[in-house]
Amino acid sequence: MSLIRTTASKIANFIVRYASAGSKEWAQAMASELNSIENDWQALAWAFGGVRVLFSIQPSPLRSVADLDEEARKHAKRRLHAMNNGWLGTNVPLLVPIISCLSPILGIAMSRNIPGNAAQLAGYLLLIPMLYLRTREPDVPDRDDQPNLVRFYANEMSALSRNSLSFWMFLAGVLLLTCGWELEFARGLVGIGIISFFSLVMLALFLAKHVNDRRRFAQIEALLGRLPSY
Repeated sequence: MSLIRTTASKIANFIVRYASAGSKEWAQAMASELNSIENDWQALAWAFGGVRVLFSIQPSPLRSVADLDEEARKHAKRRLHAMNNGWLGTNVPLLVPIISCLSPILGIAMSRNIPGNAAQLAGYLLLIPMLYLRTREPDVPDRDDQPNLVRFYANEMSALSRNSLSFWMFLAGVLLLTCGWELEFARGLVGIGIISFFSLVMLALFLAKHVNDRRRFAQIEALLGRLPSY
């Protein structure tokens, strides 16, 4: 086997190894296809093209009701663990924007860079509803009550996956925060570029999580459709 072919195989194996659970089959299919490509350089190009699989971070598919039951139990356990962290530990993501509001409020009161501080204040306030949705204390059913655990899981994923008002408020909040930070801190194009880059990364991570929540809820709905009792 040539060095080029060996490199292509190693890249494909790396992709299969580190692909997310929901993209594992896609990675394996691309790795299998590599064996049918005769030209070494084309095989290498195919392997490099497969790197995009690593950026497709998807949850593991729910193939059966048993998978759904197991995932519902895991979700309930995570939510209970979050509750056991205490009020402060659970609400840190919510407290951050609330406390951060003090800085722009002070800036506005002192008539310092009012446009930038006003944009930051509006941005922080718009983030709060979505963060509250994700940090509120849940009413987790008993771990032996499997039907209600599944309903609880389905309801939570439904709330997180909707393009609700809180979702659009969160997006608007990130954009307003970006504008506010640029007006407050950026000096020149480099500063604006750095702030914009990190804001876009944060926004991309949030949207990726939202897309995965929607995929998961679609899987849950498909499985629950087979169970009239639910």
